[in-house]
Amino acid sequence: MSIDRGECRVVEGRDRTTVLIGHCFADDDLVRVRSGDLRALMSLPGAYSAVVVRDQQVGLASDASAQFPLYVSTSGGDVVFGSRAHAVAEQIGVRLDLGHLAAQIVYPLVPELLVSRTAFHGVRQLEPGAALRWSADGMSRMTATPLTAVADTTFDDCAEELRECLRIAVSARTSIDSKMSSDFSGGLDSTSLAFLAAPHNEAVPVVTYAQDGAPVDDDLRHAELCGRLDPRLKHHVVVGTGEHLPYQSWPSAAELPHPSYLAMGPTRLRVAAAASLGAMVHLVGEGGDLVLGAPLGYFVDLARHRDFATLWQRCSAWGRLRQRSPLALFRKSVALASTNRRQGLTGFVRQLERAHPESFVPSWEEHNITSWGVPLCDWLAPRAREALSRQLIAAAEDDDRMDACDRTTLVQLDFAGATQRAVRETGAAQGVEVHAPFLDSEVVRVCLSLPAWRRCDPTSPKPLLRKALAGVVPQAVFGRRTKGDYTVTSYQGLRRNLTALRKMLDEPVSAEIGLIEPVRVRRALERAARGLETAWAPLNQVLAVELWLRELTRGDADV
Repeated sequence: MSIDRGECRVVEGRDRTTVLIGHCFADDDLVRVRSGDLRALMSLPGAYSAVVVRDQQVGLASDASAQFPLYVSTSGGDVVFGSRAHAVAEQIGVRLDLGHLAAQIVYPLVPELLVSRTAFHGVRQLEPGAALRWSADGMSRMTATPLTAVADTTFDDCAEELRECLRIAVSARTSIDSKMSSDFSGGLDSTSLAFLAAPHNEAVPVVTYAQDGAPVDDDLRHAELCGRLDPRLKHHVVVGTGEHLPYQSWPSAAELPHPSYLAMGPTRLRVAAAASLGAMVHLVGEGGDLVLGAPLGYFVDLARHRDFATLWQRCSAWGRLRQRSPLALFRKSVALASTNRRQGLTGFVRQLERAHPESFVPSWEEHNITSWGVPLCDWLAPRAREALSRQLIAAAEDDDRMDACDRTTLVQLDFAGATQRAVRETGAAQGVEVHAPFLDSEVVRVCLSLPAWRRCDPTSPKPLLRKALAGVVPQAVFGRRTKGDYTVTSYQGLRRNLTALRKMLDEPVSAEIGLIEPVRVRRALERAARGLETAWAPLNQVLAVELWLRELTRGDADV
């Protein structure tokens, strides 16, 4: 067992030991009472993973976004687990999983490849909300936190439960010894958290970020408006300079490759402002967009479940919003619904072999209305394509009963958890605990208990949050209909650091191990430098992997 002691709490019981990794806001006595049942243990307030040891039996349970991940290896017949993937890999011999690294770049919506596997061969991550138990009788998997819809859940009941979960999530983080602050982006999520925090504090510093030369005026105007609605909210605007743009000041030792580390400048500045105002706990809205909305793969699920009336209504609404033909969206959804797992994954494999024009960026409907995703780029080297194809074909044989929306949600939850890890580490470096209440396991469970098509509405952003916090958060907070777009800062940051990025891609380690075709990636970089439409997700992932590999290969990892 290898557990990071940074955010670790040990609760000793009469016949078992419980290790909580993360933020659990229940007292030790309640933890002892719940520790005999992993599902009951994981329903306490907070975001945390757990290890329960009793005699010759061990149980592991992951939080609902794997923000505090647990990794397991069963290589050689022994079970090795821990909270650091590299530490587990060192126990069995560090070898890279080329197929997983390739999957992170082209992004098939297959949790078995993107979530369960890691960058290290033979090291698996426990999926969000999952549990694992083993003893002398063998190993079994189970659910610790349900992350799928509950058939008889009503919208009103879900909203009422969410209201209580968010109230507990915020109040539990309030301490008379620790001043609390909050992001205040102008969006619904962080703004709502700030208003929930206000009754528990005499004053709550709230921080809005603006980039010099590229301010998002809608965000600033709405943040300033909302900041005047409660005198306990003390609004501060911090202005980022060129030093806070993406693609610079990246960390030297990220646990696993993740693109969020490329753009931590705004977070550093916001947390620094919070620290200077005396805050020790800072709230962020990370995860809100995910749990309060839904991937549009639910179009495919509506077709598969033959709810054509609802499907047509949603196709019409999204068609108007995105200027697309509702009939084309409807037909695409019905066609995808008739595609089984084997057909979908073998189709993805065939698409991997296709060359794209340099200007290729998946269309909105290709990227969003999908069961298994489409390759986001054609930059993989032959060796990586072969490794990923083998994994996809093997996964095609698995039994799959998950809806398309649930698969995508699981992948996105894992991504959100990794993003929050980067944010949390950035805050810790400045002595501030950064918390994301929307990623608390009970908050995630409650939101996802409502069917996807009822969680989101193209004509009314985040209806579940509006209903849940009506009368608690001023109605003016929910009056906004736009969402800030920060893409321009990606272009600015890339141009500012173009020399360093070019040098990184001149002789990339990722090409040496057979992961990418560097010429194609360099062309994509130059297109972005010229301000042309760019496939940002795969480009950022390639850069994140390259930085991570450079640090890792100092220890001579094998492929």
